[in-house]
Amino acid sequence: MESPPGNRPLFQPKVAIAAVFGTTIEWYDFALYGTAAALVFNKAYFPDSDPLVGTLLAFGTFAIGFLARPIGGAYFGERGDTKGRKHVLVATLLLMGIATTAIGLLPTYAQIGVAAPVLLTLLRFLQGFAAGGEKTGALIILFENAPPKWRGLLSSLPAIGTGTGTLLSTGSFALVTALLSEEDLLSWGWRLPFLLSGILTFFGLWIRRSLEETAAFQEDGAGEPQAHRPLRQRLAESRFVEAWRRYPRQMLIVICAGAAENAGFYIFGTFSVTYAEDRGIATASILSGISIVAALKLVTVPALGALSDKVGRRPVSIGGALVLLASSWPFFQLLDSGQTWAIWLALLVTLGVGQSAILGSQPAFFAELFDTKVRFSAVGVANNIGTVLTGGLAPMLATSLLVWFDHHVIGVVVFMALMSLLTAGSVALAKETRYVENPEATQPEQPETVTEAPRTEVRTL
Repeated sequence: MESPPGNRPLFQPKVAIAAVFGTTIEWYDFALYGTAAALVFNKAYFPDSDPLVGTLLAFGTFAIGFLARPIGGAYFGERGDTKGRKHVLVATLLLMGIATTAIGLLPTYAQIGVAAPVLLTLLRFLQGFAAGGEKTGALIILFENAPPKWRGLLSSLPAIGTGTGTLLSTGSFALVTALLSEEDLLSWGWRLPFLLSGILTFFGLWIRRSLEETAAFQEDGAGEPQAHRPLRQRLAESRFVEAWRRYPRQMLIVICAGAAENAGFYIFGTFSVTYAEDRGIATASILSGISIVAALKLVTVPALGALSDKVGRRPVSIGGALVLLASSWPFFQLLDSGQTWAIWLALLVTLGVGQSAILGSQPAFFAELFDTKVRFSAVGVANNIGTVLTGGLAPMLATSLLVWFDHHVIGVVVFMALMSLLTAGSVALAKETRYVENPEATQPEQPETVTEAPRTEVRTL
């Protein structure tokens, strides 16, 4: 069980700073790769392909990073539930920084041939592996340090990293695009934003080194090492397997609940750049609009997280999904207009309102579904599986649908609508968690409670 509120230490701001900074680096790396896949990698690493097909192949390596996330979620989830939250936060940040910096140093196809896209894919896999533990660890260390009435607000803070990281990545790419010629950009300029990750990683490690383990983990989470046990036994006794055994319904809810947010971010924030290029629309308005909305999300995400503390996780999350559902078709109509104000409005509604509502309400909701012993593994694996299925494949699927429907956007709109309905439906089937003072760790033990309940005088008589 969790420590009662009266026994919790006061919330320390350094915990929030360390969590948000690390998540910022993660999303800087991921968003940066997405932009580069649309504008550079299709030329530098897949040069013999048709431009649109080259983009599809570049987004294929983009998706590889997401396929690695559940693997990283399981690996780092086990370590986070047995060795500690801080241990994982340091390891994932270091691995992410090394992989991203290496991409910035990677030779192109023209220099080393087929080895270039192979190495690019491997580095993208390492990025995804690290990301599988990074965001979950940041969320959980904040959740377990938060007073119960502030769980929604404080647990949403790592999601600010999606805005900050996107702001930094699109801003850095927009800067090098504006200052350099296309030839210089393709030859060396695109590398500069990737190399910046090394500097950010250094500062992130310096900040995180002073973190302490949460009281909840120290009381309930630590486990005995399993290194000398047979592999089959270690897997059977892992926190990942225990989470699926005890919380199958909650795991499925977490997998499905983030569908609209995952798909929405990559369709509206990444695929839209490819769509604009395909239609001959200047990408500068989209990149600047994404940067502006990313800055606004620094306010909207925690504000909507705080709203979930007042009205509940479910209504805020479902409301965000419905906004994305209603705005999918208008989004591309506004993009087609080519007018800067229309493009910015489209990004504001989809990413600034719809996605922010889901980002703000779901972190605490996910953590509240599981107890301390399996929380890291459960959230890390289930959330990353959902991210792979509905987010990591979204840019590649959207590009394929654009080709399939002869450059018409209707297939992409239908896909986004289905993802929005999946989020709304799965969250609607869940129980509201904000009313429970301690996270909903007692649900799997309900059969034991029922067996004790009949111990009444009526049954004795």
